[in-house]
Amino acid sequence: MLVLIVAHILFLHVTGSNNPLGIKVNREKVPFHTYYTIKDLVGVFIFLFIFAVIVFFYPTVFIDPNNYLVRDSIDTPMHIKPEWYFLFAYTILRAIPNKTGGIVILVLSVLILFTVPIFNKRKFVRIRFYPVSQVLFWCFFTTFVILRWVGTKGTDYPFDFLRKLCTFNYFLYFFFVPICNFMWDWVLLGGINLTVKNS
Repeated sequence: MLVLIVAHILFLHVTGSNNPLGIKVNREKVPFHTYYTIKDLVGVFIFLFIFAVIVFFYPTVFIDPNNYLVRDSIDTPMHIKPEWYFLFAYTILRAIPNKTGGIVILVLSVLILFTVPIFNKRKFVRIRFYPVSQVLFWCFFTTFVILRWVGTKGTDYPFDFLRKLCTFNYFLYFFFVPICNFMWDWVLLGGINLTVKNS
């Protein structure tokens, strides 16, 4: 993690900050030191203060209360579930009744994230120029949150239906976004093939 922080600071120092439109003009850049140094130090101190309060005064606030139950070596507890960052994949795995199909869809749900840079062929840098993509992004975000929430629930009717519906929406997002970006570029640029360098 320390290597990534140093690399981030190094690249920020070399290239400077950029503006939301992606235009590289030197007169609009903010100097790295003292502005970013003080800004980052304030953020670090606020994080360390909150972290110290939780560690020293409320150490059990993030622990599941079911972990204090007496262990039963014969029966697996029903409350066992993956951590929050694996819940979307766990829900997608449970959405497919076939074990082999579930594992294939689980692997595809992670591998499809690597296709985003390949199919991201927008003419403009920022998503603010693509209102349809913004709506699709927030739909995807909502689907992702619902996938995580449904992963903590049982296998009865409403949750099973939501699990399958959100799994379908999860994969549908990665299909529709490149098409919508291409069509929106065509509408904005009037069908003219202009190449704007993506940074």
